[in-house]
Amino acid sequence: MIQENKDIELNVAEIFRLFGHAQQYSPGEIIFQKGDSTDKIYFVAKGRVRTYCLNERGDEITLFYIDENQLIGSEPLSNIQKRKISVDSVTNVQLYSMNANVFLEKCIKNKVSILNLMEFFINKIITLSNYICCNRFMKNNEKLAYFLYTNCAGDVVQYTHEQIALLTGMNRVSVTKLLNTFADEKLISQHYKEIKILNMKGLASIFNSIGYFID
Repeated sequence: MIQENKDIELNVAEIFRLFGHAQQYSPGEIIFQKGDSTDKIYFVAKGRVRTYCLNERGDEITLFYIDENQLIGSEPLSNIQKRKISVDSVTNVQLYSMNANVFLEKCIKNKVSILNLMEFFINKIITLSNYICCNRFMKNNEKLAYFLYTNCAGDVVQYTHEQIALLTGMNRVSVTKLLNTFADEKLISQHYKEIKILNMKGLASIFNSIGYFID
């Protein structure tokens, strides 16, 4: 068991596992909704969650997905009092929650490095920047190529056709047709709930290697 305040530098994940409250969610369960109070911050230990908002007709608009080893609900660290978006579980999810003030106190007391803490927020900025950049492309083949290029872990993209369609604003039929074209061109291979990238340079050439806009 990791002990608190014993001249050992903990990381953010260890802070949550040691001092946080573990919670389990089944697919489709609401974790928090827009307008809820922002007293807690969450660490995704296992699974995938979805962030979304509602349009004027009440339709859900998927914003992006967040996988394990990421923070969600970090608004209270910016002194924001109400949730700006809603979050639900996509898969079976294990979260650790903590009061935001307690989290910061534990980070300071247990010597969590600033670099480790900032890593979570820099990764979120990069993710958001990539989604913005993805949607600047007018042609669907460029948009999809950029999405695959920037959302792969190693050489694997773990999104379904439906999830890609929701995130890119394309319809599912167009996504499927383009993925089949990319597969025929040996750029990717398709598997159950994931896509393997076979030719990263080939994908980059489709969108002219434009990168995310973060300096």
